[in-house]
Amino acid sequence: MIRVNLLGTKEPSGAGPILEPGFGGGESSEKKGILAGIAILGLAVGAIGVQWLSATRTINQLDEEINQLTQEKARLAPIIAQVEAYQAKLAELEEKERLIERLKNERQGPVRMLEALSAELPDFVWLTELSQRAGMVTIDGMAASLVSVADYIRRLEDSDWFQNVELVDASVKRGQRGQEQEFTEFQLRTQLVTPFSPDSQAGGAGGAPAGAR
Repeated sequence: MIRVNLLGTKEPSGAGPILEPGFGGGESSEKKGILAGIAILGLAVGAIGVQWLSATRTINQLDEEINQLTQEKARLAPIIAQVEAYQAKLAELEEKERLIERLKNERQGPVRMLEALSAELPDFVWLTELSQRAGMVTIDGMAASLVSVADYIRRLEDSDWFQNVELVDASVKRGQRGQEQEFTEFQLRTQLVTPFSPDSQAGGAGGAPAGAR
């Protein structure tokens, strides 16, 4: 068949379509950019996924440790309660022991003080009354003479139990029923300085207490 070109235009050759300059190269660069962005996004998502898995693993390990500690605490709870009960009982016993020791010292204190006072008594001196208040001891007694009273004061001052011994009063009295024999009534005041405890007994009155003379 014979074709006649009435328009006067050239038919396209069999080499294929003719592309405009620059069209094919721009499309390829755009595809490469999209692929690179997808790749970067994939890497980021992968990194986030790895971190999430690591965090999940750590949380699971911590939960397991917490569960183990909770079980261990529940197991030790009776033992802890028993130890606390023993500690409370021990504290109570120690408090009772301190109270008993204090009561013993308070009970033995006057006895020790009397032993110390009587141990220092010279001859011809007698004690008639004794009182103690706030560490101060008041002593009433009788003596054959003022010399004996002065001797007693000196002995008390040399003792480890008393200090600041002072003569409050002294008066000479005549015997009853017309007897001419005279005696001296006196009152002393001194400060008690040695605590009465089992360990301090050796520092107080040495030897057996002297009785009424």
